[in-house]
Amino acid sequence: MKVVRIVIAALLLGPPTAIGGTGAELYNEFMDSDALYPDPKWQEYIDELGQKLLSHSKDAGQEYHFFVLDSPEVNAFATADAYIFVNRGLLAYMGSEDMLAAVVGHEIAHVVARHPDKQRTSGLLSSGIGLLALALTGRVETLQAADAVTRTMIMGYGRDRELEADEIGAQIIARAGYNPLATIEAVHVLKDQELFSKDVANQPRSYHGLFATHPQNDKRLREVVSYALDMLPETTEEPSEVFWELMDGLSYGSDSSIGVNSDNVFYDKTIRIAVEFPKGWDVNFNRQSVLGRAPMGRNEAWINVVRTTPEEFESPSAYLKDTLRVAGIESETTIDIEDCCQVHLAELSIEGTNKKRSLIALRIKGSDVYVVRGEAGPRGDFDKLQEDLLTTIAGIRNLQVEDMQKAVTKRIQVIVAKPGDTYEKLAEQSSLRNYPTETLRLINGHHPHGEPRAGDFVKTVK
Repeated sequence: MKVVRIVIAALLLGPPTAIGGTGAELYNEFMDSDALYPDPKWQEYIDELGQKLLSHSKDAGQEYHFFVLDSPEVNAFATADAYIFVNRGLLAYMGSEDMLAAVVGHEIAHVVARHPDKQRTSGLLSSGIGLLALALTGRVETLQAADAVTRTMIMGYGRDRELEADEIGAQIIARAGYNPLATIEAVHVLKDQELFSKDVANQPRSYHGLFATHPQNDKRLREVVSYALDMLPETTEEPSEVFWELMDGLSYGSDSSIGVNSDNVFYDKTIRIAVEFPKGWDVNFNRQSVLGRAPMGRNEAWINVVRTTPEEFESPSAYLKDTLRVAGIESETTIDIEDCCQVHLAELSIEGTNKKRSLIALRIKGSDVYVVRGEAGPRGDFDKLQEDLLTTIAGIRNLQVEDMQKAVTKRIQVIVAKPGDTYEKLAEQSSLRNYPTETLRLINGHHPHGEPRAGDFVKTVK
């Protein structure tokens, strides 16, 4: 049963669209897959902040749960049963506790207004679909909880409900002593991040809340925030230093405790394995699988790699059919990859989808069996898919010395800006490889042309 459980949790073979199940179920999945950010101080901090805000809402006294996920995606979301998750990827863009309070307050507001109850979502946890068969056929592109670790994307609730959450959230944070104008600051910073990722880095990642339905100068948003200003208490506490203390050392980007991806290569630090995809491919990973997408995205092709450790292994064909229960196998063959290994390759038929062709392959490496699934989309070429799939399989290797140097986790470092500091100068000392100057401006809220001010805290990446 061990390998079956691994495959159920891991073989997400297409980008997600929605999350199903309750927050309690999601939390259990996150715990089982070590998906919570492994820093107890951050977990304690986000819970204390959330509980403080909750005490100033209509749900004061209700049971809410707040957690940080170890995901680079810029996102946060809430479930109907009051579980609120904030990705560490979003934390990196926060410039103050007030801004973070604005995000958490917005998510509390969704629950207070019962938006998750009204927005019916579906997913694998709450369905009667056979998870293993679904994962291996890839016929339904929904998000299973285990993959929400790195790719959590909740659809927005529509303009009116998002504005309602903005209004309620701004009032909550104001009553708690936080500046509601931080809501607008968060809108600007996260909107800049979204537009930069989409237009420059070609990696669209967006947080559904706050800016999802608002342009940066939205009149209605400014009106609800201005109204909340009157709810600030006469005296407020001094800003806490804990926020900046925790920000210093926060894991940054796709790096995590399990691995790092750089360009088209994923480096797994836990088992000391590298997975190299074809040049130009975009790579993402979670604790169970590594997903590569062709330069034109999944409409061209994608390849997913999962490592399994079966207790029994009779033959590649039996493993596919009996253990993994792969359906739609049209043909099977054995291929020898020069200077590498022998691979068992099967072609699959997929009916009723816009995917052209699909392949699944097994590579045996020691006691491990790597399950590699690939599909050519409407704009892809099947022969090229097979070539790229075999290239990826050949790219599964033990970490070398030079690989270990690339597998160092990037972290936020907080410094005090000095006179004459510029983001271009700071970028020269950063470990960021792509768009370092622009990235530093983004995470510090100074996009597109701002510079550090002497004496201010500034985030760099080391």
